[in-house]
Amino acid sequence: MPLLVFLILAGLPLAEIAVFIQAGAFLGVWPVIGLVVLSVFGGVWLMRAQGPETLRRAQATVERGEPPVAEMLDGAILFIAAILMVTPGLLTSSIGLLLLVAPLRRLAARIVARRLAMRAEVHIRTAHMRRGPGGGPIIEAEEWEVEEEPSADDSGRGGDKRLPPHSGPD
Repeated sequence: MPLLVFLILAGLPLAEIAVFIQAGAFLGVWPVIGLVVLSVFGGVWLMRAQGPETLRRAQATVERGEPPVAEMLDGAILFIAAILMVTPGLLTSSIGLLLLVAPLRRLAARIVARRLAMRAEVHIRTAHMRRGPGGGPIIEAEEWEVEEEPSADDSGRGGDKRLPPHSGPD
């Protein structure tokens, strides 16, 4: 996963530069700049228009007594689409525009939901493996007594509480 994040952080700017060069050679500099500015305004509009609507749909779902999972995923993907559109670049704006298409957004939501379910299943399996023989969790702890020793300046506030030195693996 860290390698993937590194590749995205390093590769995305390089890909954006390459797309800018190719688009500038094909369309010209000013049309490309116009597309980037238009994309930024589109992303801002998307955040302002779709955010409250998604929130209303989620609240209506909660009022029906259902969990608003689909609405929350839809809102999260719309938010990501808006951020991609506000980010200066033709490649990121294109991905953001694709996420605005409802069938593609639902496909992305299904992929995200499937990945989250797989991670939750792995987490649950791991939690079950850490159970003791009686079914309860295994809790490791150390115990020691704290003895009060009178301090040199004993003004009735109690003694000096000292813990034994740490002995054991960390």
